[in-house]
Amino acid sequence: MKLYLHTIDQTSALDGLNIKFAQNNEKSVFTFDFNDEKSLIQTLDQLSGALPEQLLAESFVMVAADASAAEPAAIMAGIMPFGTFYARRRHAWLLDDLQSHVKMFFQPIVDFTQNGKIFGYEALCRIEDPDGNLLNGEESFKLAGQLKRSEELDIACQQLALAGKAKSIAPGVPIFINVLPQTIMNKDWLGPILEALSKYGIEKRDVVIEVVESEKVSPELLARFCDAIRAHGLRIALDDMGSGFNGLRTLAAVRADFIKIDRTIVHEAQGSRVRTVLLEAIISMAQRLGCTVVAEGLERVEDINYCQDLGLVYAQGYYFAKPQSRPSSAVADLPKRDESHRSHIPDEFRIAEFVTRGLTIEVNTPVHVAREIFIENTDTEIAVVLDNLRPIGLLRRGKVFSQKQSSLGAYCEALPKMINQRTPSSLLARGLYLERGDAEPWIMVSDDGVYIGILQPLEIMAQLISRKMSTGSLHPLTQLTTGPTLRQSLDISIRNNPDTELVYIDLDHFKAYNDRYGFIRGDAMIRLLSEIVRQEFQGGTGILVGHIGGDDFVLILDHSDPKLEARLLDVINHFQDLASHLYDAADLERGFFTTEDGLEHPVASISIAVVNGSQGGLSNSVAAAERAAYLKKIGKSTIGSIVVVEADTPKLVLPEQDIHSDWQARALEALKSLLKYRRSEDAHCMDSCFTDYPFFEVVFELYSNGIQRYPNWINPNMYGKIKAGGAGVDRSAQAYYSAVNESMEPYISSIYLSTATEDFCLTVSLPILNQMGGLESILVADISIAAMAMLSSAIPGSGRQ
Repeated sequence: MKLYLHTIDQTSALDGLNIKFAQNNEKSVFTFDFNDEKSLIQTLDQLSGALPEQLLAESFVMVAADASAAEPAAIMAGIMPFGTFYARRRHAWLLDDLQSHVKMFFQPIVDFTQNGKIFGYEALCRIEDPDGNLLNGEESFKLAGQLKRSEELDIACQQLALAGKAKSIAPGVPIFINVLPQTIMNKDWLGPILEALSKYGIEKRDVVIEVVESEKVSPELLARFCDAIRAHGLRIALDDMGSGFNGLRTLAAVRADFIKIDRTIVHEAQGSRVRTVLLEAIISMAQRLGCTVVAEGLERVEDINYCQDLGLVYAQGYYFAKPQSRPSSAVADLPKRDESHRSHIPDEFRIAEFVTRGLTIEVNTPVHVAREIFIENTDTEIAVVLDNLRPIGLLRRGKVFSQKQSSLGAYCEALPKMINQRTPSSLLARGLYLERGDAEPWIMVSDDGVYIGILQPLEIMAQLISRKMSTGSLHPLTQLTTGPTLRQSLDISIRNNPDTELVYIDLDHFKAYNDRYGFIRGDAMIRLLSEIVRQEFQGGTGILVGHIGGDDFVLILDHSDPKLEARLLDVINHFQDLASHLYDAADLERGFFTTEDGLEHPVASISIAVVNGSQGGLSNSVAAAERAAYLKKIGKSTIGSIVVVEADTPKLVLPEQDIHSDWQARALEALKSLLKYRRSEDAHCMDSCFTDYPFFEVVFELYSNGIQRYPNWINPNMYGKIKAGGAGVDRSAQAYYSAVNESMEPYISSIYLSTATEDFCLTVSLPILNQMGGLESILVADISIAAMAMLSSAIPGSGRQ
């Protein structure tokens, strides 16, 4: 007997096998002799182990006594894909009664808001072979697919899952049942499921149909079948969101009650900017659509803490319980956080306090009735349109009166941002900060997507800011006094102190910089300038440092300061020195950057106006601002940084030379000093170093191969913001490792936005050499932007004593 293998590639992988074969001239058809079924399977095993899986997926086989003597029809009938042929021979036991080999396991889903109480279970498929070995779900469906029995296996699993629910899971506790898209779209599938529910007495709401990825399916087509399922009272979940085929388009089309985020997205998301951005995008989209998010595959304490901080409600994973044949009634307790794992301190903000019911109209309401409702509510401009208590769109007064449409739905606009009633204030603040658009009302829904009410974003932001600050009004980016409090302080100082001096500090070409480099770097520049000004002036007697808004700052001095000009030149020198970390090297070398309109703008300059009352007394803050505007206009006409002082003829004060601080050397020297501290696996062994060097946020050590040696040593002030752990993580791809490894010299990064602390910082790293001069390890530390300003606060030759 002969086995014929046809491949799409000329392979040399067979040369290493201890097996005889012949091949045709094109080296694409290989012939193997075998005597019996056992020797055939041995040959198939060797081919499966030697050839790439992708190659075998596109290869075909046939068995014949002598193919050349066979009829063409017989030859064609005997040809089949390698995987199918191999599965039929190797796993012939699966060709008979499939259900007898299927075993169902159940994994708990926990509720973070109920202190880790079990919310529901996911039913997971296993196949048991004749030897008693269990194949997991992925292996089972791959094998069933090769045998063309995927849908049969899918249905068998669902029926057994429902039987398990009836037998071992209490009423009211939902079960998540995996279903392939092609099964859902089989018109004969839903009927037997509903019959099983009736047979077992299972409430339809207790069943969540979890759509699992298997192949690319039109989201719109899938949505139609999911709507039909939901119409019978069952709920829908989308599995593996963020991985595979289930993307945001599917989420938008399928009105899922739950979405389950794939473990590859959740795992170590706190340390990955890419995964954090993707995770936040999925959560934001889910909130807009009224979906409830479930995090899958949680095994690490850090990931559980991070998911809780993001406001996720449900989770499952090996940390809580592994899948079991009988549903577990107990799960591991939520992790208790020591100081290293402490979460952000929760505030007393209660979003429900600011929800109003708003005006709602059902989608099937006749248009003329909707107009009457608006007439009765004369002060209302927007109504929320509901479909079975779920929000589906906004209806504006102007549209319903100005246009003629046959149905109310034709007047609807898309919903604005939707949030869940459990959304934490940190996520609300992030959403307000990132969107930065005209503030449409936000829609609040329950966990089930039922409409609760509307919120006004600007009111929420005002409450967040007012609750965060202890006194006065603080700018959310710089935490400097702003708004009415700043204006009132200025008016009071002018009224009570005739010697009041005002200093207005303005970034030059900031809009152009924002357009060129983006708002993240723009915010970093504002934060940098604010910290430099804070280091120079804040805390001084009779001085208030304020942030007017945008790139404008103000100093209010209730006295005349003879060293003021020198101190302002210090600010300019600090800024020009540190801001270089916010420009591309090519722009720094040229001394200017170019925007899309072709205009050139100088790098790192600021204009400062000093209003000292020499041109007459100041009446109020408005008059002071007008004088400052005149002085700043003079400054803006000069290229580069400048101080313009009010006088009969305004005095122009220019930096005499570029002065650079030694802050980088001091940072590296401080990092080198840490070598005297005992370093070990104890996460708190370096706590005392942060007392001596408070500008370090986190310190860790790498082996010479880039693997982290010990857990992170965290500044106690940063507990809850920077994750603990880290030992054994491969960091060889990071610049702070590769740069030191290649050059054997210290490294200082550019400024970047930390996803952990949501603040701007940079990284320094230092090689530690052995006695032979080789690389033994690398010490790495993060420094905040505030620490940069602190380290550079004493520039040699400056005016400060």
